[in-house]
Amino acid sequence: MPAKNLYLILILFIPGINNAYADQRLTFGAKLLGANWSGDNGTASADFESDKGGQFGLNVSYKIGNFYTGLNLQRGEYSFKNNAPDKFTVLGRVTSSNVKIEQSDLDLLFGYYFWPQVSLFVDIKRVNNNWLNEPYEQKFLGLGLGVSAYTPINNRWTLFGSFGVIGDGEIKNSNDIKVGVGNSWALELGTVYSINARNFVNAGIKTRNYRFEYLDSSKQDYNINAIFIGYNYSFAL
Repeated sequence: MPAKNLYLILILFIPGINNAYADQRLTFGAKLLGANWSGDNGTASADFESDKGGQFGLNVSYKIGNFYTGLNLQRGEYSFKNNAPDKFTVLGRVTSSNVKIEQSDLDLLFGYYFWPQVSLFVDIKRVNNNWLNEPYEQKFLGLGLGVSAYTPINNRWTLFGSFGVIGDGEIKNSNDIKVGVGNSWALELGTVYSINARNFVNAGIKTRNYRFEYLDSSKQDYNINAIFIGYNYSFAL
């Protein structure tokens, strides 16, 4: 994958890192992610797929006892040479092609380790898709639930995974007018290598799916699939 398709992204939390040490812990991290955005505009127009893309993000998370919270901000661009995701307005669907779309995500998480290596979390998620060369922006806001887990392989390596679902979020256009509803799910699997008590590197795969239904009964379904490598710095308070 070309280096220009990779962007920094900060990880929201690494299960296992937060639970392995002190009762209070603050974590920051960086993550390189290369991604592909593909989907189906429905019966009215053709499928679409980006030719390159990725995201840049910043993150901070805090853990006290079994409870943790985190804020994740990320942004990146996806280029579509041919067909692209359709735009949806109060008047209906508008086709789109040969565009660049800037996607920005915000996740605010609150989680708790109900079991030693498994936690449940609540996710407040906001996604903005901004057509850079056209006057259009699409906003998605929803509330979701998820589960995360980890398992140590030895004193250096740990496997981790998480799965979350966002249900019945609102979709708004550039003028903050509701144009539909949507849902989403995300799956992430990876491994963490502990350099020492404060420094960690990680790698893995992630997939996100969005399903939107608009006021005119049109539907849109797309996936963003990615591979990543990253670094985390974590310290006790």
